[in-house]
Amino acid sequence: MQIGTLRLSALPRGAAAMLAVALPLAAGVQAKAAEAQKNDKESVSGPIIVTASPLPVRLDELAAPVLRLDQIDIDESGTSALGALLGEKPGVTQSSFAAGASRPIIRGMDNNRVRVQENGISAGGVSALSEDHGVPIDPLSATSIEVVRGPATLRYGSEAIGGVVNVLNDRIPSARPDGGYTVHGGASYDSVDQGKQAYGALNAATGNLVWHADGFRRKTSDYDTPQGEQFNTWTDTSGVAGGASVLLDNGYAGASVTHYDSEYGIPAPEDPTDPVHIDMRQTKLQVRSGLSFGGWVKGLNLSGGYGDYRHDEITLSGVTGSTFKNKEWEGRAEFLHASVGPFAGAFGVQYHHRDLSASGEGGELLAPTNSSSVAGFLFEEMPLGDTLSLQMAGRVEHVKVEGTALDTATITEYSVSRDFTPLSGSAGLVWDLDGGWVTSATFQAAQRAPKAPELFSKGPHEATETFEIGDAALNKETAYSAELSARREGRGYSFAASLFHVSFDDFIYKALTGATCDDDYASCTDAGGTGTELNQVRYAQRDATFYGFELEGKVALLRTDIATYGLTGQADYVRAKFDGGTNVPRIPPMRIGAGVYLEADRFMAKAGFLHAFKQDKLGPNETETAGYTNVSAVLRYTLPEQMTGGASVKISVIGQNLLDADIRNHVSFKKNDVLLPGRNFRLVASVDF
Repeated sequence: MQIGTLRLSALPRGAAAMLAVALPLAAGVQAKAAEAQKNDKESVSGPIIVTASPLPVRLDELAAPVLRLDQIDIDESGTSALGALLGEKPGVTQSSFAAGASRPIIRGMDNNRVRVQENGISAGGVSALSEDHGVPIDPLSATSIEVVRGPATLRYGSEAIGGVVNVLNDRIPSARPDGGYTVHGGASYDSVDQGKQAYGALNAATGNLVWHADGFRRKTSDYDTPQGEQFNTWTDTSGVAGGASVLLDNGYAGASVTHYDSEYGIPAPEDPTDPVHIDMRQTKLQVRSGLSFGGWVKGLNLSGGYGDYRHDEITLSGVTGSTFKNKEWEGRAEFLHASVGPFAGAFGVQYHHRDLSASGEGGELLAPTNSSSVAGFLFEEMPLGDTLSLQMAGRVEHVKVEGTALDTATITEYSVSRDFTPLSGSAGLVWDLDGGWVTSATFQAAQRAPKAPELFSKGPHEATETFEIGDAALNKETAYSAELSARREGRGYSFAASLFHVSFDDFIYKALTGATCDDDYASCTDAGGTGTELNQVRYAQRDATFYGFELEGKVALLRTDIATYGLTGQADYVRAKFDGGTNVPRIPPMRIGAGVYLEADRFMAKAGFLHAFKQDKLGPNETETAGYTNVSAVLRYTLPEQMTGGASVKISVIGQNLLDADIRNHVSFKKNDVLLPGRNFRLVASVDF
């Protein structure tokens, strides 16, 4: 495997000029960093990144870059979908099928290559089955969100080749709150869709018990675009959760119950007089325990969950066209061991079972399936000197998938049971260099078994206006990846850059064939579609290569007694081709952005732009997508505590798409028919005490 060389000629036209904004920023960061004292790194402790290692580590101790969003970022986002929350971060985009359904896409990899989880346990649901299905986790439930790549992903599952999105919250408290209780809450209003939301969370201790409760409600109308109102983009989402933990001398153990309800419209319906909306519900039980010991096993982390999910696809006239049900069990046990020679780390086991079924028109798409897997994993760290360390991970997994496939030659159904044994390994080197620089190199070979929808799909899906055909003979997918990264952080500056290359054997993808079908397979045969309503999609496999880069920086240019002024910048790029030279479909375009900021004791302001270039590197049967520039701004003020009785109260005003630009997302199946929201002003108030 050879890491691809990035050439300026390979970038979109105009990119070199835009890079002129980011590269001086990087140089400015380096110049400012050179002025910093050698102990700058020691003064920046940073948050503990819990997803990326079983050991407590900081960001600068990891072999692969980690993206982390904290509470204030989540509060100010105002979105009901994880994809929309993360979609403008370097290396991450969103599927943006509907306002209530948008999954994160990491480096052009989506669905079954990106694992979305809550506190380490699968989110459940069927969001990876189709882009119109939302993730049954609302960002408002989170205290922080981490996006992780590299060796640590092998702790969670083979579907994490692209990365892991871990939503963290306090629904199972692990410690006693300061002062005996904590409260967090807030409310917001959006002008673009008359959206209103409110939320609150409470942790309280009674003796050695810590209780948790939270709830939220969000309601939006169809949002505005520069071309007018985007029909059927309304949302109505709510959730409630309760949990408790008992605090022990050597740790904690607890459980939580969550109920999630979401209704949202599907834009650009086939029949505008009878549009479809999704009514989604999930009840989820989670258990978790963290214990420490004094022997060779230093600690034990146990977690498990059961989710009962259902959604109905309902027309305006009240007809339920499809119903999808998903019952999912998952359990993990991770043992932290004492040092074995130079190695410190953890090993564990994981079990997962899923019953997925559909009825109505959905039953034509996918007959009942069940999938199960059992896996063992290992994560180890070893120092190789004062400034060099090695991180390694391995995973062996056995997967069984059972369902009903379609013989496309005879148009008859037959039962299938497939067994796979994915094997994965990863290694990363971390150099802690003089001057505060941390550089790393990671190498990974990871295998993924095909999922039930990829094997057994065989019918129409009205919400996406596609006729999807799986392939029961699909093989395991194997990804060989390499990544180089460098980062530096100190007082008033930060800089991070990464270069990646992924080579896939038997890459599984949805191929738009160019044929059109009606609702029955007779109109959608191997010879080609004879219908007019639905686009034919076939699951197929080809070798493919992904490569690209990410860049992000922040530097303080001026400090006064009352404020700090500075610049920010970012850029990302991914290129994906099949062997033979054709392009992988639905790959995001190159993006570049920059901004200015002001930070004072109780006031923060920032403004900037993110420019997406035209995407003309097209897969079969794709169309070109124009570029756009999204200009945004944030103003935030923290009220004096003497005015609020000691509570921390923040008032924020956020402006999005301030130029009211036409924004179409190239990776969306609906991009020709659906614009993303136009100019929006959001007012947010939050309180902590």
